[in-house]
Amino acid sequence: MDTEKSTAATTPDASLPTSKAASLNHHELSTEPKKDRAPVFVVVLCLFQSFSGLLFGWQSGVISGMINQVDYLERFGEPDPTATSGYSIPTTRQALITSFMGLGALFGSLAGGQMKVIGTKKATLVSLLIFMIGVAIETSCQHQWGQIIAARFISGFGIGAMSMLAPAFQAECSPRHLRGMITSTFQLACTLGIFLANVVNYNSRWYKGAMQWQIPASLSMIFAVLFALGIFFSPEAPRYHLGRGEIDLAAKSLSKLRALPIDDPELLAELDDMKAQVELEAQSADATYWDCFRSEDRMRLRTLIGIMVQAGQQWTGVNFFFSYGVKFFAASGITDSFKVQVILSAVNVICTFPGLWAVENLGRRKTLFIGSTIMFIGQIVAGALGTAYPDGKVAGKILIAFSCIFIAGWVVAAEQFPLKVAPYCVAFATGSNWLNNFVLAMITPYITDAGYGNLQAKITFIWAGAIVLFTGLVFFFVPETKGLSLIQVDELYHARVVAWRSADWKPFSDDPHSALKSEAMSHHEEAPKRALE
Repeated sequence: MDTEKSTAATTPDASLPTSKAASLNHHELSTEPKKDRAPVFVVVLCLFQSFSGLLFGWQSGVISGMINQVDYLERFGEPDPTATSGYSIPTTRQALITSFMGLGALFGSLAGGQMKVIGTKKATLVSLLIFMIGVAIETSCQHQWGQIIAARFISGFGIGAMSMLAPAFQAECSPRHLRGMITSTFQLACTLGIFLANVVNYNSRWYKGAMQWQIPASLSMIFAVLFALGIFFSPEAPRYHLGRGEIDLAAKSLSKLRALPIDDPELLAELDDMKAQVELEAQSADATYWDCFRSEDRMRLRTLIGIMVQAGQQWTGVNFFFSYGVKFFAASGITDSFKVQVILSAVNVICTFPGLWAVENLGRRKTLFIGSTIMFIGQIVAGALGTAYPDGKVAGKILIAFSCIFIAGWVVAAEQFPLKVAPYCVAFATGSNWLNNFVLAMITPYITDAGYGNLQAKITFIWAGAIVLFTGLVFFFVPETKGLSLIQVDELYHARVVAWRSADWKPFSDDPHSALKSEAMSHHEEAPKRALE
C-alpha cells in the first residue's frame, strides 16, 4: 500500500499534525495502558438518546388507558347502554386508533435509514419534530376520531425513524467500554415509558372532562423537549463526516466525544478504525434488498431468522397487554384494571434487568427457551382462569400474578448479519416488527369483542400457541451466537452447524477482533467477482 496516499486520506489537513502512520506507531509502541475514559458530558449525551425509547414506550402504553377514559369514550365513541359509562368505541374505530401508531412507525423505520444522509443529528431532530406535530394534533382533537388516527400515524412515523437513528448514534458515539450498557438503556427506556404512561393514566382518570386523556397524551412533549436539548448539544456523529470525506470535522467531533486532544494517538487510532469501517460499509453500495435472500452465505435463512424473531416478539402477546390491557382486565372481572396495568408495566421494567443479563451470560437460545416456558405457562393459566372464573375475585388476583410472570419472560434476542448487507437485513427485521405490531393491534378487537370473535380471555390461548410455534422455530433454526464476532457468525453458518448443537461449536478463527480485517479482505476479494457477474 502507498503510505503517502494512505496518510493523506486519513489525516485532517491542518488540525492533526501527527500523520496516521506516526500516530499508529506511537500507539503501538506505547507501553502505557489504555485508560477507559468516560467523560460525564458524553455519557449524559448518549443517555439522552434513550429518550426516544421512552417516547416509543409512552406511545405504546398510553393508548391502553386513554381509550378507556370516560371523556374519551364520550367524544370518540358511540352511545352504548350496555357499557358502564354509557359509551363505547366501535371495534373498527378502536382498532384503527390503536394500530395506526405501528403503521406509521413501519414507514418511519424504513425512512430512518434514508434520512441519515443529512446526518444522524439532523435526521433525529426532524424525526422528533414530526413526532411532536403528531402529538399536538392528537391533543388538540375535539370530536373527530379520524384526526386521532392521523395524529397517531404521524407520531408513529417519528417514533419509527427515531427507533432506527438513536440506537445507532449511541453505539457509535458512546465510549467503547460503556457501549453495551448505554445501548441497553434504550430497551430499558421503552419499558420505563410504558410504566410512566400507565401511572399517568391511573391518576388522570380522576380529572373531569378532556384533561382525563389530554394530560397523558401531551405529557410526552416534556420528554420530547428534553430529548431535543440533548440532541442540540450533541456533536454530529464522526462517521457521518468521514462518509463525506470531512476528516477535520470527524476528528473534532470525536475529540469532543472522547475528551481527548485532537492529536492524541488513541483518538487517531479510533478515527482510523472508524474510517476503515466506513470504507468497508461503502463496499455495500452495490448491495440490494435481493441480496438478503441469496443462497450465498446462507443469507436467505439468516434474513428469515431476523424476520421470524421480530415477528415472534409481537405474537407472544406482550403488546396485547400493553395496548388493550385495561380493557382486557376489566372484561375479566377485575375492578381496578388501571391499577393492574401499572403493576404489569412495573414488572416489565424490573424484569428488563435480568433479561439483559441473561442474553449476555446465559446465551440467546437458553434465554429464549426459559422466557418462552414462563410465557407459555402465564398465558395458559391467565386464559384458563379468566375463562372459568370471569367474575371471581380470587381468580382475578391469580390472573394478575400469572400475567406478571408472562411479562417477566419477555426477552428478545437479535441476530447478526454480514456488514455488507446488514442495513437491508435490519430493515426487513425492523419492518417485520412494526408490521406485525400493526396487524395484531388491528385484528385483536375483532378477536376479543362481543359481536365478533368474542374470545375475551381465551385470546391468551392464541398467544400460547404462537409461543409454542416460535419456540420450535428457535430450537430448529436460531443458532447460539453469544460471544461470536461477525466473521465467526459467518463461519458458523458456512459450517452448516445445526442450531441445537451450535452452543458447542468452536470457531475456526480464535481472534474475535480480527473480524473487521477478515471482512474487509473478503470484500476486496469478492469485488472483482461481483464485477464479472
